[in-house]
Amino acid sequence: MRRLPLLLILLLGSGMLPAATAQASNPVPVPTAPTSAVGGTEAINGAVAGVLITALAEQFGGRSVSIMLDRVNVQPASIRDRIVNGEGRARIEGDEDWIGFRFSTLYDTTFNSAAYPDITLGGVTSGERDVPNDTTLVRELDDRVVERLGQEFTGQVVRLQLDRITTVEAGSRYLRINASGIADFGAEGTSPAQIEALYDRRSKAWLRVNYELGPGAGMQELGALAGG
Repeated sequence: MRRLPLLLILLLGSGMLPAATAQASNPVPVPTAPTSAVGGTEAINGAVAGVLITALAEQFGGRSVSIMLDRVNVQPASIRDRIVNGEGRARIEGDEDWIGFRFSTLYDTTFNSAAYPDITLGGVTSGERDVPNDTTLVRELDDRVVERLGQEFTGQVVRLQLDRITTVEAGSRYLRINASGIADFGAEGTSPAQIEALYDRRSKAWLRVNYELGPGAGMQELGALAGG
């Protein structure tokens, strides 16, 4: 199980767990959270916020990230572990736009630590709206995933056949693109494919490009792909 240290300062106020911020390149220890307003316990909320901050900063190429947790659910997985999931919002490098996300992780009550979380962007905040697909961006996204698959499956020619593509505007700056279809490996066969990406229109950069092959295989992170 992949576990991360708690790498943020958690500043708590009233009403809900407020924004916590961390820079991946300059981690600092986490104090124990004195209050809890979103579910779970103080220790669980603090540990989960820590790994979410660290994971998002890592997936966004080391950019500073602030988060707000809006909902946290805790269910027993064993005597020692708890399944924790919920919803929150992320803000990149102090930008005014928040990006909604859902998360799931495993919390260890013995060590007060949380595993590396599964994070799905979008579908949470009310500020999102569907927009027409940009053919240039879709082509760039296709090329990046095909290149990564070619590196993962050396010696095989890979083609993507995307039959469902949706683009959602998250605030004024970001586009969230989700796509699904088939990865064609020629004589080796085909596999269902899903793609999840976040594009920054201001810097004209892909902040996150993840893909999944096969049912239940789990998203593979291409991570932050700057410059394009």
